[in-house]
Amino acid sequence: MVLYLVAVVATTLVHDPRLLALALAGVLLASGSGRVALLLRALRPVWWLLLLISAGYLLMGYLTRQPVFDALVLINLRVLLLALLTAWMVRAVNLDRALLLWPRARRWLVIVRGQMLLFRRLAQDYRLAQRSRTVLAPSLRQRYLGSAAVGLAALDKGVHNAELVTQAMRSRGALDD
Repeated sequence: MVLYLVAVVATTLVHDPRLLALALAGVLLASGSGRVALLLRALRPVWWLLLLISAGYLLMGYLTRQPVFDALVLINLRVLLLALLTAWMVRAVNLDRALLLWPRARRWLVIVRGQMLLFRRLAQDYRLAQRSRTVLAPSLRQRYLGSAAVGLAALDKGVHNAELVTQAMRSRGALDD
């Protein structure tokens, strides 16, 4: 766990794309068997974000006529390395045992896991509802609309939960001005 935290901080301090690429290759080699699956697991959540940011940077570079390729390579390598380190840590570290000495951190871990299960179930419910209402496979537009509905439901649930927490804290005098 400590090694992961040191690696994350070191990754944010490196500004040479060659060193980041070397570190990325080193992490892939050190991760052992299942490298490709680990890389895909790391890429899945950040792929669209990297694509969107890259497109924005390329558009900005085109409109301002400034070179952005170096910054773009640096950002993409850094985010990919951080995602790979995180995926490796999640696969290799038992967080319950790692946080055994910190009861507050373990409470946060329980809350985070509960929220993950809640939102995973929400997404699964929406996916199953969409599948039950269609005979054919949904088109790309329908999948986008379904994803937007899940995102809106997650946002709505998050706002509702935040309101409940705020009311509970207010009732206990935590937010008195």
